[in-house]
Amino acid sequence: MTETSRTYRVEQLAAEAGVGVDTIRYYQGMGLLPPTDRDGRSVMYEQAHLTRLRTIRALADDGFTLAQIKRLLDESGHPLLMSLAGKVVGLTREELADRSGLAPPLIDMAASAGLIEPLGGSGEERFSPDVAPMLAAGLSLLEAGFPLDRLAALAARHATGVESVVDEAIDLFKEHVRSGQSDSPEDLAGLFRTLVTHVTRLVAQHFHHTVVSRAKDRLEGSEDVALVVALEKAGKQQFVVSTEWR
Repeated sequence: MTETSRTYRVEQLAAEAGVGVDTIRYYQGMGLLPPTDRDGRSVMYEQAHLTRLRTIRALADDGFTLAQIKRLLDESGHPLLMSLAGKVVGLTREELADRSGLAPPLIDMAASAGLIEPLGGSGEERFSPDVAPMLAAGLSLLEAGFPLDRLAALAARHATGVESVVDEAIDLFKEHVRSGQSDSPEDLAGLFRTLVTHVTRLVAQHFHHTVVSRAKDRLEGSEDVALVVALEKAGKQQFVVSTEWR
C-alpha cells in the first residue's frame, strides 16, 4: 500500500497527527476536514486528512484562529497554504518578539543561554512558534520583579542541567525501551509522544511540589505570616499539568 492510498481509523489518524480524537471530530463539525468514507460501521480517513490536520496545526501555530483557517482552506490555491506545503512555518526574531512581548535583545540573551534554539534548515533563522509562550512566561517573571541578571543566570543553569538529564534519559530509552520495539516509524512516534507526555507531567509536578515544600521549610518560624499562610494554601490546592500534542 502506498503512502497516498493508506487509510486510517480515527484513533490511528489522531496518533499520526499528534492530536486528540475529539479534536478531529471537532474539526469535522466545523467543516475543516474533507468528507470521509466508511468501512462498515467505521469511518475511514485518508492521507488527505492527515495532510489537512498538519496544515491546520501549522496555521494555528502561526497565530491564525480556526475561523480564519477555515476561510483559508475554503480558498483553493491560497498562496499562504501553498507556502506551507511540506514545511512548518517558523517565526523570525522580530515576529517572536512581537508574539511574546519580549524585547529583541532579551530574545538574543535567551538564545545565547541555550534556552531557545532556531529551527534547522538553511535560510533565514526562524524559531518554533511554541517558543513564544515560554518567552511570554519569562516576561511575566521579569514584570513580577525578578532581576534580569539573576534570572538569566538561573535560567542558564537550568538549561545546562536539563540537557544533561535529557541525554541520560535518551540513553535509557534506547537501551531499555527502544530495543525490542517495532521498527515502524508510526509506532515509535506514538511511543515517543506518550513517554514525553508522561515525563513532562512528572517533571512539572515534581518541580511544583519541591518549590512549595522547600519554601515552606525555609519559612518555618518566619515572621512573614502572610507568606507562610499563602504557601500553606498553595500546598493544599491541586496543581494540574495539561499536556497536548497539536
